[in-house]
Amino acid sequence: MRFLNIAQGSVNELETHLILSHRVGLCSEKDVEIILNLLKEESRMIISLIKKLEN
Repeated sequence: MRFLNIAQGSVNELETHLILSHRVGLCSEKDVEIILNLLKEESRMIISLIKKLEN
C-alpha cells in the first residue's frame, strides 16, 4: 500500500511538471495532453489496486 501511495504521488508530481513545462514553452499542448491522458489512466489503475487491497 505504501508503495502504491508513493506511485500515486509521483503521478501527481509528473502531472504538475508537465503543466509547468508547457507554460514555459518546453513542450506543445498536444504532447502534454497525450501524456496527461495516459497519466489519468495510470492513476485510475493505481487507485483501483489500492481499493482492492484495502478490502
